Amino acid sequence: MRQGPATATETPTEADALRAVAEGALEADAGARDLSKDMRRLADSGILARLCTFEGGPEQIRAQATLLRRIGRASLSVGRLAEGHMNALKLVTLYGTPEQVQRHISNARNGAIYGVWGADAAPPVTVTAELDGRLRLAGGKRFASGLGTVSHAVVTAQHVDGLRLAIAEVGHPRRADAAAWDTSGMRATASGSYDFDSLTSEALGAADAYLREPHFQGGVWRYAAVQTGGLEALAEEVRRAVSASDAPGEAQLHRLARIAGLAHRARLMVEDAALRVETPGAGPADVALSLAAREEVEQACLEGITLADRALGTRSFAKGQRAELVRRDLGFFLRQADLDGKLRQVGAALCAAKAPIGEVWAE
Repeated sequence: MRQGPATATETPTEADALRAVAEGALEADAGARDLSKDMRRLADSGILARLCTFEGGPEQIRAQATLLRRIGRASLSVGRLAEGHMNALKLVTLYGTPEQVQRHISNARNGAIYGVWGADAAPPVTVTAELDGRLRLAGGKRFASGLGTVSHAVVTAQHVDGLRLAIAEVGHPRRADAAAWDTSGMRATASGSYDFDSLTSEALGAADAYLREPHFQGGVWRYAAVQTGGLEALAEEVRRAVSASDAPGEAQLHRLARIAGLAHRARLMVEDAALRVETPGAGPADVALSLAAREEVEQACLEGITLADRALGTRSFAKGQRAELVRRDLGFFLRQADLDGKLRQVGAALCAAKAPIGEVWAE
């Protein structure tokens, strides 16, 4: 017997939530609304809770990489916030006290959205005083993703003892400056600036805990998974265009085959990196694999954008078209800090390895 439509009181499925996120992506990009409703959909469907459960084994890790990829396929901007939420709660789980872990995981399951804000403005965020587990801050952050949607941010703060982590409530509208975010891509993330002057926050972990591996650089697999989803979205637009033709030409079929292959290759490398980095005992070679996966995802995405442009023609540049939004967001999202340094770290790890190439990252 065929079921009727879901009622408003029913819990949305993962597919329902992701479909709604995808359908609202153009509206959010145009600034007609923020991403709070999309994040609430991810929470209500259980997606965020699954992303932020960290005690599982390989199947759970692979499932989390899949979820990030699927969110990115629906909306790269929502994927950026979901990855930040996951990253923040991972840091709390790694470095927080049992009481902190319990409280913040509970907050998240009750609807609070977390982020990680690491990019400093001028002047940078610093600790001016510390008392009873509380940090007094000064300075500001830029690229503060999710202004108006993120309620708690894990922020880095300079201190005489090293780089400290703080958990701050960031729902103060007068401290936020969304106008500082004036970009061509990832506009819906509202990654503006935030003023932390005289703000008291909660200390998290010891000095320089944030920089510990394999969870610092090794964690880049998360946003690479979201970017892979963006590549898959672009490949799907090519597939729809080629399939719609009564007699697609050989060149178009070749482009579709190539972009699908790029997306598949990126997925496999990201999943492998996730499994290695998130498995207890991960070392420098595993961190290097995660960084190498990020590089491979970037190259696959750049080649995929070129293929999509050839396949779709002017539709890749027509405002209001999904392909235009995806290529614009993806091209911007690929620009991360110190990309050459990340690749240099991969090369150094390979030089230090005792096993030959082909065995360093083998099972």
